Amino acid sequence: MYRIRPLASVGTDSSGATRAALISAASPLFADLGFEATRIRDIADKAGANVAAINYHFGSKMGLYQAVLKSQSEQMIANFPLQTPEVELAAPEERLHWLVKSILRRVLGSNEKDRPTRMCVREFVEPTEALDYLVKETVAAQHEITRSVVTAVAGRELQEDELSRHAISLVSQCIYYGLAEPMLTRLGVKIPRTEDEIDVLATHIAHFSLAGIRAA
Repeated sequence: MYRIRPLASVGTDSSGATRAALISAASPLFADLGFEATRIRDIADKAGANVAAINYHFGSKMGLYQAVLKSQSEQMIANFPLQTPEVELAAPEERLHWLVKSILRRVLGSNEKDRPTRMCVREFVEPTEALDYLVKETVAAQHEITRSVVTAVAGRELQEDELSRHAISLVSQCIYYGLAEPMLTRLGVKIPRTEDEIDVLATHIAHFSLAGIRAA
C-alpha cells in the first residue's frame, strides 16, 4: 500500500500550492475516468506542474489518488456531517432524519460534477487498492455513526447481523437515488434537487425506516 506524504514534508508555500493544484486537477479526472484510465501527464498539464511533482509530493499515482480520496472525503464530511454534538443529544427520530438528509445531500444536488461523493462511488463500484485506505480513513467511522443511530431508534441492543441489516438497508435507500439516477429519470422519477425536495425525501425514508426498524 502506498502512503501519502504528510503535509509537514511539503516545504515552501510554492510547493504547497503545487500539491494543492495537483489534487484539484486530479479530482475530476479520477472521478470521470477512474484510476487506471487517468494519465499522470494529463493531471500534471492541467495543474501546470511537472510530472515529477506527482512523485515528489505523493510518491506515486496511487499516492495522489489516495490524497484526492482523503481530500474529497474530508470535504464531504465537513459539508454534510452525519452527526454533530447537538444532534447527538437529540431524540432518536431527529437523529435519524438528520442522518438520512445528510446522506441524500451528499449523493444528490443540482450539479453532479460538484458532488464530493462521485469519486468515492466510483471506488466502491470499481475498487482499487485504495479502497482499504478509504474504508479505514473514512467509511468505517461513518458506518459506526449510522449503527449508533439505528441502535438509538430501535431502543434496544441489537444482534450484530440484525444491526448490520438495518444500517445497510437505511443507507441503501439513500444511495440508490444517486447510483440509479440515470435509470430513475428515464422511468419518470423526479430526482430531488433543492433543499426542500431533499427534505421531503429524507422525511419519507426516515419514517419508512423508523417503522421498519421498530417493527423488527
